[in-house]
Amino acid sequence: MIREANAMTKRPLPPLSALHGFDAAARHLSFTKAADELFVTQGAISRQIRQLEEHLGVPLFRRFTRRIELTDAGEEFHSVVAGVLDQLSNVTQRIKRRQDIDILTVSVLPSFASAWLMPRLYLFTEKHPRIEVRLHTSIDPVVFGSSGPDVAIRVGRVPGKHYDRNQPRVELEMIENWRGIHIDELLPDRLVAICTPRLIEERGKLTPREIAELPLIHTTSRRFAWPDWLQAHGVSRGTRSENSLELGHFFMSIQAAGQGRGVAIVPDIIANEDLEMGRLAVAYESDVNSAGDYCLLIPDNDLDHPPVKCFREWLLEEIANSFRREAKPVEA
Repeated sequence: MIREANAMTKRPLPPLSALHGFDAAARHLSFTKAADELFVTQGAISRQIRQLEEHLGVPLFRRFTRRIELTDAGEEFHSVVAGVLDQLSNVTQRIKRRQDIDILTVSVLPSFASAWLMPRLYLFTEKHPRIEVRLHTSIDPVVFGSSGPDVAIRVGRVPGKHYDRNQPRVELEMIENWRGIHIDELLPDRLVAICTPRLIEERGKLTPREIAELPLIHTTSRRFAWPDWLQAHGVSRGTRSENSLELGHFFMSIQAAGQGRGVAIVPDIIANEDLEMGRLAVAYESDVNSAGDYCLLIPDNDLDHPPVKCFREWLLEEIANSFRREAKPVEA
């Protein structure tokens, strides 16, 4: 009788691990944007959707060349999934608040988050288990306020700091209004040309002029990175070759470079792990810094707020430790 009762109460649920990816894809109507939001690959989102469709026995999306649409079944399924996830989120927040958890909202650049901050964030959580960090990724100028983040990490020109006109431009604006904002300069934005190690094995180290003749991988948020970097090395390039790529974020450009689809130009802090692991190689050694820096931005009035203070101290220390670990010993 007990066994029969258990069988009767067993719920025929879909694969729960796939619901988050489905919800993101349904909201954005884009597998790529869903992958960006959840810090996974587009392939992972596609696999989750296929898993759900196979379980349900019906397609959830109509797939076109450049877009997707929800089917009727997808609309019906998402209306329920979104409601369930919202309820879970709300009750989770209520329970955590009762446990006196401090919530810290951090607005951060997508590629910096995925390549540098996310792999290290567990260190902060281990040190401060009572502080829950919530990451919001964006390249837009940060807006603080009642509905804004507590702290932000951005890249751009620091007010009052001199930059050489020959340094590659950083067009991103860090914030709309600098009044009452504390700035911690975290590290310079140093660009590095990267490619698949196979290219270096076949051709050896490349010159900037040789690089200019190869397929170049451009990142839309830094449209002047390649022409400015080449110009800084005495190479003028007026047009992009037909087989060059343009991608939305640096982590996409890094992935494409590793696949051998061209040479990418990215900040070294974002590519360091892939370079150290041998997944990427430096196409040309260069010490060219952009006309901008990675910065931590905090409203002056919030500097002494305990969660903000803890995160700031940890971030500055981790940045310093990261540089010490990555520094190469000087040869005698």
